[in-house]
Amino acid sequence: MSRPSEPSIRGQRWRTERRRAAPTDGEKEGGAGGQREGGRRRRTGRKRAAPADREKEGGADGRGERGRRRRTERRRAAPTDGEKEGGAGGQREGGRRRRTGRKRAAPADREKEGGADGRGERGRRRRTERRRAAPTDGEKEGGAGGQREGGRRRRTGRKRAAPADREKEGGADGQRERGRADGQREGGRHRRCRGKATDGAEEAAPEMHRSSMDRKRKRKERGGDSAADDASPSSPAFDRHLFPILLAAARTTRQSSNSCAAARLLRRVLSRSPRVLSPLPDSLTALLPLLLSSSCSSVAAVSCEVLGAAALRSMEAAEVLASDRGIANGLARALRSRSQRVTEAACNSILDLSASSVGREHLAGSPVLPRILYLFSQVETISGFVHSRNTKCPEIPTEGNKILCLIINTMVLLVNSCKIGNLQNLPQELVKNVLSLLYKIWKKTQLLKSSTDCDKWMNQLQSKEYDISEAIFRLSIDIPSPACLEPDVIRRSIFGRTVSDFENFVLAYWEKLPNLYRRKQNTQNDNHVFTALHSAFNLGASPDAIIESLIKGLVSCPAIASDELDINSFLNEVHGSLGDSVKYRQDIRVMRTPEPSDQTSRVCVMEEHFFNDGTVFMDEDAFIEKCRHAFKNGYSIALRGMEFRSEKVAAIASALADLFGQPSVGANIYFSPARSQGLARHYDDHCVLVWQLLGCKKWMFWPNPKPLLPRLYEPFDPLNGTLDENRGRAEVLLEGDMMYLPRGYVHEARTDVRESQADAYADFSLHLTLAIEVEPPFEWEGFAHIALHCWTEKQKLEDSQFVETRGKAEASLFAFVLHVAIRSLSDNDPIFRKACMVAAKLRSPSPCMATHFKALRSNQRSTFDEILQKIDQKCNMKEAMKSITVAVKERDDEPFQWMSWLQHLPQQGDADNRIDFCNIFGALEEPVEAFKSNPEQALADSTCFKSRFCRCVVYEDACESFEMLLGMYRTTRNQYMKGMLALHGAHVSRAVENSS
Repeated sequence: MSRPSEPSIRGQRWRTERRRAAPTDGEKEGGAGGQREGGRRRRTGRKRAAPADREKEGGADGRGERGRRRRTERRRAAPTDGEKEGGAGGQREGGRRRRTGRKRAAPADREKEGGADGRGERGRRRRTERRRAAPTDGEKEGGAGGQREGGRRRRTGRKRAAPADREKEGGADGQRERGRADGQREGGRHRRCRGKATDGAEEAAPEMHRSSMDRKRKRKERGGDSAADDASPSSPAFDRHLFPILLAAARTTRQSSNSCAAARLLRRVLSRSPRVLSPLPDSLTALLPLLLSSSCSSVAAVSCEVLGAAALRSMEAAEVLASDRGIANGLARALRSRSQRVTEAACNSILDLSASSVGREHLAGSPVLPRILYLFSQVETISGFVHSRNTKCPEIPTEGNKILCLIINTMVLLVNSCKIGNLQNLPQELVKNVLSLLYKIWKKTQLLKSSTDCDKWMNQLQSKEYDISEAIFRLSIDIPSPACLEPDVIRRSIFGRTVSDFENFVLAYWEKLPNLYRRKQNTQNDNHVFTALHSAFNLGASPDAIIESLIKGLVSCPAIASDELDINSFLNEVHGSLGDSVKYRQDIRVMRTPEPSDQTSRVCVMEEHFFNDGTVFMDEDAFIEKCRHAFKNGYSIALRGMEFRSEKVAAIASALADLFGQPSVGANIYFSPARSQGLARHYDDHCVLVWQLLGCKKWMFWPNPKPLLPRLYEPFDPLNGTLDENRGRAEVLLEGDMMYLPRGYVHEARTDVRESQADAYADFSLHLTLAIEVEPPFEWEGFAHIALHCWTEKQKLEDSQFVETRGKAEASLFAFVLHVAIRSLSDNDPIFRKACMVAAKLRSPSPCMATHFKALRSNQRSTFDEILQKIDQKCNMKEAMKSITVAVKERDDEPFQWMSWLQHLPQQGDADNRIDFCNIFGALEEPVEAFKSNPEQALADSTCFKSRFCRCVVYEDACESFEMLLGMYRTTRNQYMKGMLALHGAHVSRAVENSS
C-alpha cells in the first residue's frame, strides 16, 4: 500500500516525488527525501523491496531539527493487516521535536481514532484529523500538505485518489510564502541543494549551513507576532515582557561594547506595528525620554517615529505627550544629534505633537524651541540658499533643502505658538542670528513665489509667507535697539543745549504758537542726529536714487488700534496679511496740488493722486519706476510710518515721545520736486516738528480758527471761509532748520522758492515730520478721568461713611455720572484738551537743571488744580444723569465709546461692583431705575460725590496710575515698532555692520 509524503516541520518544501506502479508492472520506486535544517542535510536512498515485502512496509520518513535526525521505522503488518495503518504525531515544545511511532491499531479501533493532533507552543500549530475509511475503503488514504504562512502552519488532509489517478499524482508540495523561492535562505549565504533519485542508487545532497541567529529569527517570526499581539498596551503583558527588554537595552546602548546588539533589539521592539504600540503604554511613555536621548541614531529616530505615530492617533494623546516635560527634553536632545535621520524624525514628531494649540504651546515653552532655533542657525544649506541670486528653483529639491524646509516649518510653528513672555527668555544673540537668516529666507521666498517652476520647493516649505513674517515679528519685539537715544540728546539737538531753552518752549510755544529753530550751516556736522538722518536716506544722490532708497524693501504697516494693549490681539487681527506689499494711502501717497486760478479759490483746491486708493504694489521695481515718472511730473512722494521702517528715525521718535511723556511719535517723509506743492492746505490733529533734511521749502501757516484744539482721530472740519489771509505767516526752511507747528494750525508748503531765498540750494526738497500724537488718555481730560477712577477705587477699600450709607454700587454709578459730566465739560473748555506732561522724562544732573525741571512739574500741578476747580464748579451732574438715562432706555452706547480705554485701569471689589466700560448697560440698568424713582435724592448724592472727589483726590496717586497706563501703551507701541523694523530688515543691516 502506498504511503503519502509528509511535509517538513519548518515550512520547507519537499522536492522528492514518489511514483508507484501497479504490482504487475514491476516498477520500483524508492528512496526517501530527508532534509535537515539545523545545519546539515543528509539524503539516503534505499533499495526497493520485493513486491511482497513492499506491501508490508510503508516507507520511512525522517525529520531533522537542530542537527539531529531521527528515523523511526514502522513495520507493516501481514497483508491481511496491511490495510491498516496508524499515524504519527509530532509535538514541538521549547524548540525540540519528538517523534513517536505507534503500532497499528485494530480495524475496530482504527474506525474510532481520527489520528493524532500535535500542537506546538509559540507556533499555533494545528493538525486536522485524518479520517480513515472502512477496510473496504482501505485502498484510500489521506495525505497531508503543509504550508507555512507568516509563522503559522496549517495542515490539510486530502482524500486519496483512485489507483489510476494515484499514478498521475506526483506527491505533495509545500510552498513557502513571503516572496522567497524554494531552497532560499535569508540573512547571509544562499545554497541550493537538489537531489535526484535513481533506481537502486543513492545521491547525497550538499549541506546548507544556517546560523543560530537565523534560526532564532525564524522562530520569532512564527511565534513572535502572536506574542506581541498578546502583549497589547491595554494588558500588563507589555510591562511584563517588553518593558524590561526596552529598559535594559536602552541602558546598554550607553556602553560601547554592547551598544550594537542592544540597538538592534530596541529597533526590533520599537518597530512594532502602530496597532501594537498605540496608544502608548504608560511604561513606554516613561521610557521615551531615555530612548529619544539614545546615542544610537537609529534608536532615537525610531523612538521619534513611534512618538509621532502615537500623537496622530488622537488629539488627546498628542496633548498629553506634548505636555510631558521629559518627552520635550528628550526631543530637544534628539535635535542635538548629528544624524540627519534623527533630525528629520524629531522635527516630524514635533509637528505631529503640535496638531493642537495646547500641544504647540507646551512645546513652544519647552527647551525644544531654543534648540530648534540653534539648529536652524547652524544649517549649512542656508548660506548657499539665501545668497544665491538665481530666482529659479531646481527641478528636484536637494536633500539639504528638504531638511532645511522641515526645520523652518518646525521653527516657525513653535515661534508663532509661543507666548510673548517666553520669547523674552531666549538668548538674544541666538535670536539675532536667527532673525538675520530668517529675514533673508523670507525675502528669497518672495522672489521665488513668482517663478512657475518652484511648486516642488513651495510644497516642501509648508510655512506661508505671512507665517514667516509673523515669526520674524515675534522674535524681534524684545530685542533692544542699539540706535536708541536718550531724551536729553534729542532735547539738545532740537530745542537747544540748555534746559531753559526747553522750559521756554513748553511754557511759551507748546500747543500755542509756531516756532522756528535755525541751524547754522557750519555747525550741522556737530549735530550727529541730523548727520545720521542725512546718511540714512542717501540724500547726496540723484532724485531717482533717493526714490529707490525710500521705497526699496518696503512692506505694509497695518494700523494698530489706539487702545490696543495686547500685541497678541493685534497679531490675530492681521494674521494672513502681515508683511504684505505696501498699500496706497495706508503706507504711501503720491499727490500734487494744482495751482489755483485765483487767490480766493486756493482754500478749495484738492489734491490729485497718481494712484487709486487701496492699490497694492506687488511688483516693487515697476512701482519704483512709476514713482520716478510721477516725481518728474510734479508729484510729491509722502511715505508714512518712517519710525517703523528706519531704525534711526525710530530712535529719534522714541526719545521724543519720552521727552514729552506720550505713548508714541509718528514720522513721515515728504520728497517734492521743484516748483510743486504736495498736500493741499490743511491742519493736523497732532503737533508737528518739521525737519528740513534736503533743499528748501516755503511754508505758510495761519492760527487755529477755533478756540479748541482738535482731538486725535476726530473728523476734520472744512476750511471754507474760516481763514483770514492777512493773518498768515511765511517761513522758508533751509537745510537743517526745524519748525514747530501746534495742532490745529492751518498750513501749506511749496518748493517754488525764489533764488534769493533758496540761496542756490537744490530745486527739490525732502523733509521729515515728527508728529507728537496725544492719545485721549494722556490729555488733561484723560488725567482727570484717571484721578477720578483712582479715588473711587480707594474709597471702596476704605471704611468711608459715604460708601457704608449709600453702597458700593451707587458709588460706581456716581463715578460713572461724573465721568460723563467731565467729558461734556471738556467739549467746551480748552484746558482739558491740552497734553498732560506729568510723565515727561526730564533728567536733572545739576542743581541748575533741577530748578528748571521743578518749575515744569510745578506748572503741571497748577494745571491739575485748575481743572479740579472747574470740575467742582461747572460739571452739570443733572444733564449727565439725563443723558445716561436716555442712552440706557434706547440701548445706545455710542455716546460712551470714548471711555473704553478706562477698562485698562484696575478695579477693586467683586465683579458685581465693577463697571465694564466696554458694555456699560449691564452695570447701569439697576442704578438708573433707582435714580428714576427718586431723582432729587440721586442728584443730591451725586453732587456730594463730586465735591468729595475734588476735595480729597490725591495728585500723586493719579500720577502713579497715569504713568502705569502710559507704560502699558509704550510697551505695546515699542513691540509693534520693533516688529515692523525687523520686517524692514533692521536686524540684517545690523548684522552686516557688525561683521564689517
